[in-house]
Amino acid sequence: MSKLSESQLPAVYKAFDDYQDFQSHQHLNKQEMFDDQFMDFMKWFKKDIHSRYSRKDFQAIERKNLALFIGGFIALFLSYLYLHANFPQYAFWWGISLFIVALFVVQKGEVMHMRVHSPSNLTGVGWIDMSVDRFGLPLTGISPALFKRRHCAAHYNDIGNISRIFSEVWITFDQVPVNYFVRPWTLLKFLFDRQFCQQELINRRKLLIEIVGFYTYITAIALELGHGSYFLLIFHLIPLNVLAGVQILSAVIVHSGVDRRNSFESNGLFDYRTCQGLFKVPLWLYSLLGNGGIINHGIHHAYPQVPLDLINQDYQRLNQHILERYTNVRYNSVLCMVMHKNLLDRLPPPNLFDYIVTFFLSLLALLASMITVAGAPFPPTMLELLLVDYRVLRVSTKAERYTNFISFWDRLNLEERYRQASNANTYFRWVYRRYQYRKEYLMKHS
Repeated sequence: MSKLSESQLPAVYKAFDDYQDFQSHQHLNKQEMFDDQFMDFMKWFKKDIHSRYSRKDFQAIERKNLALFIGGFIALFLSYLYLHANFPQYAFWWGISLFIVALFVVQKGEVMHMRVHSPSNLTGVGWIDMSVDRFGLPLTGISPALFKRRHCAAHYNDIGNISRIFSEVWITFDQVPVNYFVRPWTLLKFLFDRQFCQQELINRRKLLIEIVGFYTYITAIALELGHGSYFLLIFHLIPLNVLAGVQILSAVIVHSGVDRRNSFESNGLFDYRTCQGLFKVPLWLYSLLGNGGIINHGIHHAYPQVPLDLINQDYQRLNQHILERYTNVRYNSVLCMVMHKNLLDRLPPPNLFDYIVTFFLSLLALLASMITVAGAPFPPTMLELLLVDYRVLRVSTKAERYTNFISFWDRLNLEERYRQASNANTYFRWVYRRYQYRKEYLMKHS
């Protein structure tokens, strides 16, 4: 395990803009942020990407994505005005087409996410960067100020999903949501909490500007609906929530590990093209709807400033490089495959019906994730086993599944760690309640 002092951090790491912006956070553990293999890949990846692209190329790509995002919505709005005025009787049919287009237009809003990783200079143009900071919340429902706090912690401490349950740095979604369409009053709570903003390195002035813009947007939705129109609701707000749900669900699949550091166990690699079985379905769907988040997210952790479009273009070569050179790489695998391996091994090859069922279960998991990122008090990992193979429920008993669950958490000393925790987070309490219930069930039915 790499344990380095601040002065010993390699240049490849200290050069990251987001780290420089977040390193003063009082809870950041600078001693255990990455393992040696991941560090080696970080150095190689930075050298490899800059043999073909410069930082100015990165900035040009982000400017292009922002232009496509704004231009795309202008085109959608003009199309909507024409169709709504001339063909309202066919609104269902042209509405479906516009909604599908909107799902892909919103993906260019990824530039708001990338602003977190390039707080000093994202696009190479100062006023554009400032506009992203001020209008990111009404444009995407995601506050650059608040999302930066959440996302930087997710990049530098407690990377694996299991480590986040015990984390003092990572914040659960019920405390700080990803978007604020469902709980807009939460923004005011953060704004008026000076201690929170100071502790979490949040600029209150920037947050105030974002809030004014966001409340103006919410008011515009209400006014539009009151006049019998629905563009902002159907073709902007809902697609944005779909994207947020997909991105978080993709991230928790990629981080379905135990390691608190950045490693190839906590940052898994995925490729729906090579995945076998029913798990291929959610990997394909979430990659399609989430700007390739499933396939780029683990690599993204190695150099967060690289535009995701470049990783999407080259991810298969990068995966191959990692698989050939490093050990213990988690590839197309999540925790429940380890936890319930004895049950999954019983399953025969799936048929067409199983793939169809998995598609709808993938949509269900996406809906649950959308609710989670809006602030619901349950983790987005709870349907992981159904995404891997729902048929395990047919070939196993509840007692068998509960036994696997208890055995897994006993190896991690869940009971002892919960008793020692001074302030267990929401997901820690959620897991512990399930642990207690299942343990009691096994005792009663032994």
